[in-house]
Amino acid sequence: MKQFVLLVSLICLFFACQSPARRAEALIDAADSLSGIAPDSALWLICSIDPDTLPTERLRARHALVHSMILDKCFIDLQDDSLILPAVEYFAEHGSNRERMQTYYYWARIAENAQQFTLSSERFLMAEHFLGDDTLDRYAALIARCLGDAYSLEYDFVPAVRHYRRSLDLFRALGEQVNMLRMYEYLATTYRMMGDYDGFDSIYAEVWPQAVDFDDKEMLLKLSNLKAGNDFFRGIDPRKIIDRLYATYALYHDGSVPENDYPFLALAYGELGNADSTRFFLKEIDAINFPFTLSQQTGLLYLHEQMLKLEGDMAQLINLKDSIVFMNDSLKYYQRTNSMERIEQRFRARMLEQSNRALLTRGRLFVLGGVVLAALLGTVIVRLVKRSRRIVQRKNTQIAAYLKELNDYRALKRNLLDRLDMQEREVRELVESRFRQIRELATTYYQHPKTLRLAERVRALALSEEMLRDLESMVDLYHDGIVTLLRENGPELTEEDIRLAVLLIAGFTPQQISIVTDTAVNTVYVRKLRLRNKIAQSDTPFTERFIDEIFPSHES
Repeated sequence: MKQFVLLVSLICLFFACQSPARRAEALIDAADSLSGIAPDSALWLICSIDPDTLPTERLRARHALVHSMILDKCFIDLQDDSLILPAVEYFAEHGSNRERMQTYYYWARIAENAQQFTLSSERFLMAEHFLGDDTLDRYAALIARCLGDAYSLEYDFVPAVRHYRRSLDLFRALGEQVNMLRMYEYLATTYRMMGDYDGFDSIYAEVWPQAVDFDDKEMLLKLSNLKAGNDFFRGIDPRKIIDRLYATYALYHDGSVPENDYPFLALAYGELGNADSTRFFLKEIDAINFPFTLSQQTGLLYLHEQMLKLEGDMAQLINLKDSIVFMNDSLKYYQRTNSMERIEQRFRARMLEQSNRALLTRGRLFVLGGVVLAALLGTVIVRLVKRSRRIVQRKNTQIAAYLKELNDYRALKRNLLDRLDMQEREVRELVESRFRQIRELATTYYQHPKTLRLAERVRALALSEEMLRDLESMVDLYHDGIVTLLRENGPELTEEDIRLAVLLIAGFTPQQISIVTDTAVNTVYVRKLRLRNKIAQSDTPFTERFIDEIFPSHES
């Protein structure tokens, strides 16, 4: 206990420096964690939190749930649901399925403590509904046990056994020995009440060694009581049964009779005809301030009837029979209106109605969503179509403008080309006429060598540097840059070789070149041959073009 107090103190010290909301949430989480191992410390911790100071509705709901859970684990039976109502109201709308399951379970426990069995059964069914597929869970075992209790109270033993078996299997899988022994006790009780004595014996033979090994005296006492009742209804001598019970009390209860055995001892002594002992135990039962159920009260009335028969008090016996009839009628009415079968039917009908409403709402929302989606989709499609049309129109306009510009460009290009062709023809004609005059003069000179003035005139015109530069430019222009290509990519040539190549490309004959360059004709022929050999022996990729244009095929 000191360790738990120290643990709680450390938790409080750790969270003391945090904000109020986070500190409250942390304290609630700590109380929840402690509830399984130290419920008293968890109760002290949860009670230290004032729910009115919690800042959010969720924290108040969680505080209510954890507080109710801890009280239940401390065996403090709440009969007023005002504590848990904030959790019920909040988690019904905003909680997870597990939070709803826990809330309905502890809400049902409160109704069970108040003996409102109809409400408790409905809430246990709701808890089982929210449990879902999470079957290997402690709450699944607890809910199955509580539903088995509800069926057992209505003497509907077959479903009670089914739920008890499920709870027993779950507790065994979870390794909870104490709860497993308790479920054996519930099964044994149910088998005895339904008159399945062989079923009781099999349960008893299975659980008794476990209870002895576990040294659970309370469980051994309860099993002894159940075994006595089972043997009694099998017709075994009541004296032997009573002697065996008292031997059990001496072993496990310090020789005193447990209160739970008062009704059976009254029944056994009544069967033996011992009125004093029967009256004694009935008075002890009457002195117990215990809220008996209708079926338990009816059984006590039968015990009183048996005692009055032993005493021969007919007047009180008649009055008691009226009470027994009234109790039987009340019990039948209660079973007719509040049986678990009807509760389950109402629960299933309500859940089916909720499911149908949810499906209807979902269907309406689906249709509405479909209509809205279709409208949005239609709007998007219309906008996309309009946008596509605008884009197409804009592109068509741009294409038309581009085509117009292209046509204008083509017309301008044709005009420019025509003008260039015209200018080129004019320039060619002008250049050709100019150099034609020079060639004619050179020819005339050879035909009339003694005309000295003519020779001097030809040489003066031919040896002009300006004339030779113009000739080179014209040849390069009208022969696709042949002179530039020859200078940059041709073999290593002298300036005289370049000028000879220019004159040859321009169409001058060796005789005309000799006049222009003032060189003998034989020298021109030698230089021409030397130029051809240089070009032919070079490794330039333009050799064939140079030869074709400088030395035409008819001169090769």
